Amino acid sequence: MPVTNPHNSTADLPSDSSSAANRSHQPSDGTSKVLGGCQITGEGDESLNKKKKCCEQKLKEMAACDNCKDDSDFKRGLHYHQEQRRMSLTSTVAVDPPSSLDAPPPTRRTIDLGHGSDLIYIQRFLPFQQSWTFFDYLDNHIPWTRPTIRVFGRSCLQPRDTCYVASSGLAALVYSGYRPHAYSWDDFPPLREILDAIQKALPGSRFNSLLLNRYKGCNDYVGWHADDEKLYGPTPEIASVSFGCERDFLLKKKKREEPAEKTGDGGGSEKKRLKRSRREDQQSFTLKHGSLLVMRGYTQRDWIHSVPKRAKAEGTRINLTFRLVL
Repeated sequence: MPVTNPHNSTADLPSDSSSAANRSHQPSDGTSKVLGGCQITGEGDESLNKKKKCCEQKLKEMAACDNCKDDSDFKRGLHYHQEQRRMSLTSTVAVDPPSSLDAPPPTRRTIDLGHGSDLIYIQRFLPFQQSWTFFDYLDNHIPWTRPTIRVFGRSCLQPRDTCYVASSGLAALVYSGYRPHAYSWDDFPPLREILDAIQKALPGSRFNSLLLNRYKGCNDYVGWHADDEKLYGPTPEIASVSFGCERDFLLKKKKREEPAEKTGDGGGSEKKRLKRSRREDQQSFTLKHGSLLVMRGYTQRDWIHSVPKRAKAEGTRINLTFRLVL
């Protein structure tokens, strides 16, 4: 999220490249998905394909059975699957468990950034098909807006759609001269389901606000910034859930004064040390469909992050960042 302090103001500067056509894709099954030119894969594809093929085979066997006087059994089976596809979002989320009893818990990766900063990344946080259900709901039911903001004293269109949800009584969010309207959690009940899943995965964590962003193609982005507004406190915990097209998420340490390079015999070693240090001061993730990334500790104080433009990212990505306003 862009902020108002000078070192972050470039987060939403417009570029000269032309806007790509915005295309989104609503999947019809659990197989590999393609959003525009963006290939989306999921760990649940293979098992979903097997279940689908098995189901289709059983229906064919029912239809071809010599003992059946008519195709009533086949029609009942087909009708059942059609009804399943027409289920409401709430019903789908309630019926589909997060994982089967035999499935292992999602793999949690923790990255220590040093000096009290760390990240948690859970690639398979939400089930693949359930994540598409959430994506379809968010894409079609959230009142998205693309506001005009002020950067370095001039107005420009924010390069992504946005919406803000918060509990009542919280301090207003203001960034780059823009104050978004705060919707209620009750306006969009599925958001509470996602929030409950996050708080279950992060015991002891609390969140009372949510900033939603929708990137509708390769030219939508957010530039380098830190979510270091005072209303979040000195060590904010920010939980980010991604749906749809995979996008790169980059972090780099805020610039600090580096010692002058040594000359003489030790020059080569010092250059290698500085090169290694710069490499360690950068992190990169490809945020998957249904993944969770958590930034904690002093990450916002010491690091900045971005979602850059990518020519191949032609599909739609929806990102939810849960925060605690103090």
